[in-house]
Amino acid sequence: MLCILSGFGIRVNFNSKVMVIEEDLLMAFGADVIKLRKNELLFKENSAPAYYYQMIKGKIKLTNSRMRNREFIQSLHLQGECVGEIFLFSARDYPVDVVAMEDCTVLRLDRPTLFRLMEADFEVQMNFLQYVSERIRFNYILLNSLTSDDAASRLLTLLDYVKENHNRHEPYSYQIPYTRKEISSLTGLRVETVIRTFKKMENEGVIKIIKGRIFY
Repeated sequence: MLCILSGFGIRVNFNSKVMVIEEDLLMAFGADVIKLRKNELLFKENSAPAYYYQMIKGKIKLTNSRMRNREFIQSLHLQGECVGEIFLFSARDYPVDVVAMEDCTVLRLDRPTLFRLMEADFEVQMNFLQYVSERIRFNYILLNSLTSDDAASRLLTLLDYVKENHNRHEPYSYQIPYTRKEISSLTGLRVETVIRTFKKMENEGVIKIIKGRIFY
């Protein structure tokens, strides 16, 4: 079920480094608030980009399904992040499905209004471009790490990025929000390899595992 709520009255405190566009500003320009159930599609592969989406709550994945029911996760998105934004600047259809991994709340603003907002506010443009640039930079870093045969190196590349992106610096101060299976999909490692390598990293004091949750 996809449920649309009235676009006002919600305030959530995000780290300013994570939230792309201020929530109140999006709502002032007429954004809707959408509720998604777990496993529900936000948009489908081969559909036309029509809206800007920004996460309020939950976790969402950009994914492709291949033969033998194998899934390839392109990226994961959490609260404060925008989803599929780069495709709004192309006349081409979405190359991915976007699926809620848990119950989600998402802001939705139509494409023409987003462009008017950016034209009206240079700071919004710059924040948006910085966010997109950071994601592209990370994609290059992650792709480069995939050339390494060292599982720990691949995992640390991912952990370093998500921790830095949430402005955490102290040891064990950030709880990694991904499951072992999700980390496996993002790093190209087998789930068994991820589990084994995390155990080794825990023994070396690189991470802590508390009740199955990873702290870095």
